[in-house]
Amino acid sequence: MRVTFWGTRGSVPVPGGATARYGGNTPCVTVEQGRGLLVLDAGTGIRRLGEALRARSREAPIDLVLSHVHWDHIQGLPFFGPVHDPAMRVRVFGPAPEVMTLRETLLGQMSPPVSVPAYAEAAERMEVTEITADQFETGNFSIRTVPLRHHGRTLGFAVSPLGGGPTVNYLTDNELGEWTGAPEWQAGLVTFLRGGEVLIHDATWNNAEAAGRSGWGHSSASQAVDLAVASGVRRLILFHHAPEHGDDDVDQLLAEARRRVTATGVKLLVDAAAEGSSLDL
Repeated sequence: MRVTFWGTRGSVPVPGGATARYGGNTPCVTVEQGRGLLVLDAGTGIRRLGEALRARSREAPIDLVLSHVHWDHIQGLPFFGPVHDPAMRVRVFGPAPEVMTLRETLLGQMSPPVSVPAYAEAAERMEVTEITADQFETGNFSIRTVPLRHHGRTLGFAVSPLGGGPTVNYLTDNELGEWTGAPEWQAGLVTFLRGGEVLIHDATWNNAEAAGRSGWGHSSASQAVDLAVASGVRRLILFHHAPEHGDDDVDQLLAEARRRVTATGVKLLVDAAAEGSSLDL
């Protein structure tokens, strides 16, 4: 199974020399097993994924699973090439937003006055399904869901190939700080993650930043390490890099996280998500 990062940045795209190594595009990750493909989130990184898929001449449906509908997780969808190709079938899954339906939300961003009529026509072809169960299947994957602590309805996912295989946990935009009820909620999260091979988790802040931003809906690299250690996953990928953090800042967060792992004495591999990189399981 292969995990590929097409976008790793949170909040807003930040292209430029300072973000060249870890990337400036907003969240988009793919999980592939054989001919099976699952797309996680539709940030600006999904545009390059669309170009790659068109080059492969893919005929099977493209399944896109959204963690939530905040702008940085859907802003690439209007520029995702397969949406505009009548020969390609795009199926979108995600939690229902708080104000309108998921379909209304996605069509709205691709319709006038914020977009052009041709994009609205393309969006109409998308198959949109609101996630209402704690487990569902796409054509090739079984997906378990868990509510995350972030403003708006936000889900985390445990993705496994149908028929068995390693589990990839994707928990972006998730606060592990001291909100009300945190101990009980975090215990449930640990149970959800147990047995997973990889945890891709929000690591937006350093420790000092996290201390002053309670309630913002994001975590520090150290908090992500603590969750990974408690859950017994084998590998942690720091994700959703802050837009104000350049590559050197992410390097420091990664070093901080690795020092924390060393202090625990457990065997846990930690890396920072880098745009264009892949992980084979």
